[in-house]
Amino acid sequence: MTRTLAARFATLLAAALACLPLAADAQDYGAMIQQQMNLMNQRLAQGQNMVQQMVQQRMLDPRVQQAWQQYLALTGGRPAMDYPTFTYNYISAAGIQHARNTEARNQAGERAAYDGYRQAQQQRAAAMQEQRNGYFAQQQEAGRGLMGQSTYQVGRTPQVLPHTWQPGSLHEHQGRTYYVDPSGQYFLRETNGWWTPVRR
Repeated sequence: MTRTLAARFATLLAAALACLPLAADAQDYGAMIQQQMNLMNQRLAQGQNMVQQMVQQRMLDPRVQQAWQQYLALTGGRPAMDYPTFTYNYISAAGIQHARNTEARNQAGERAAYDGYRQAQQQRAAAMQEQRNGYFAQQQEAGRGLMGQSTYQVGRTPQVLPHTWQPGSLHEHQGRTYYVDPSGQYFLRETNGWWTPVRR
């Protein structure tokens, strides 16, 4: 455990030294570097003490002790590491698993947010298409109006008919018979002889 921590601390020290700000007007770079190294060494020592305390506390944890006994049984009583190193690795593994679980939750949240965004985009595109379709239909109807026609509903079927027919008149249009009553309501004569109202 000590060698692993020492290697990690040495890496951190090298990275910290590479990031030291060197002021252009500083007179004694050596003293400034020494001061930064002392501060870094102090922080590394504090971190090492914290890790050692954490390992000492977790060595008393019954779950860690049980895992150590299982490890001893697997190795036939000849472990490749001592109990403090095993405890350190055990803590690190739990921390890694916690980080993986957190990352998985974050990714699931991001996927849900992206899916919601994509759904909103699809709904927006559908609404825009519906608006374009409505605008196009209005333009077509306006064009028909200029030609004296309007779209009527015969049951569920739209039918373009002249809206200039006078009340009380009868008309043959595209092979069908229409009647306009005195109030201006259009009717279509069905094949059975019944008259069906035509809605505008």
